[in-house]
Amino acid sequence: MKHYRTLLAPKNETWRAALERYTLFLETEMQEYFDTKDYSYHFRDNRSYDLNIQETVSPALIADFEIRTGINVPGSLTDMLCRHGGFSIGEGLIDIFGGYEQAVFPNLQQMLEKTGNSSFASEIPSGMLKSLNGFYYFFGISFPNSDEMAFLYFSKAGNFGKMLFAPDNKELVLKKILPAMFNGSAEKFTLDSLLSNQIDRVITNALTVKGYID
Repeated sequence: MKHYRTLLAPKNETWRAALERYTLFLETEMQEYFDTKDYSYHFRDNRSYDLNIQETVSPALIADFEIRTGINVPGSLTDMLCRHGGFSIGEGLIDIFGGYEQAVFPNLQQMLEKTGNSSFASEIPSGMLKSLNGFYYFFGISFPNSDEMAFLYFSKAGNFGKMLFAPDNKELVLKKILPAMFNGSAEKFTLDSLLSNQIDRVITNALTVKGYID
């Protein structure tokens, strides 16, 4: 196969181009070696890497969210969800919420409940939790079954970001990650750069698991 870096994102990649690149990655002929005999492998043959496009989100649901919360959903996210729909990769790699049955943009406390970590909210100082609940809203999650779970969000200021959530490392979350978000010093992305970054994460993980990257 070509060097794995050719499968990673170019500079300033759009989220649409990132999904197209992921589709090409699934089709790439990977060469493996066993007893000096090489054979082809495609990630498309492993259901763990399936790309599934979900139903579009009704503009009315987003409008209702904006009326209830007074928060403007970034136009790039609205456009993606309403025109393209959310998507998922595998059953535990990436899930960008879409469709009509999903709760639209949970806050932090609701996101913890959604992932089965509702008790963690009681560990967060009440003032900080209230502030975070009103400033950050979540639209996706990556690697939910791993120790490096990340919640994908947009902020009241219109920025995008990712929140590492490690329930087994409360000190990291409570003393570093949440204070950074509370103080506004968390890393900032565009929707394009965030999704490109997360798709790269899936690709590099897949290549590492199969032994193409040490």
